[in-house]
Amino acid sequence: MTIQKIIGENGPQQKMCSGGACPAAIVGSDGNVYVQGYLPTSEAERALKAPSGEGFVSIPLETAKKIAAQVSEL
Repeated sequence: MTIQKIIGENGPQQKMCSGGACPAAIVGSDGNVYVQGYLPTSEAERALKAPSGEGFVSIPLETAKKIAAQVSEL
């Protein structure tokens, strides 16, 4: 897989976390979108239950909205 595009809070980025715009969504050549975010707190981990092979990251809601708008434009 190669990275096709990195999208952050302030739009497309050349590199990961360029200009402090993390978390980010990474569009891969495999057709998937990968989300970079913060690891959940211990309290959140206890409440969240992911199936085997899956996990969670945390991103602020406003950042998620901005990233979602950019992903829908792809």
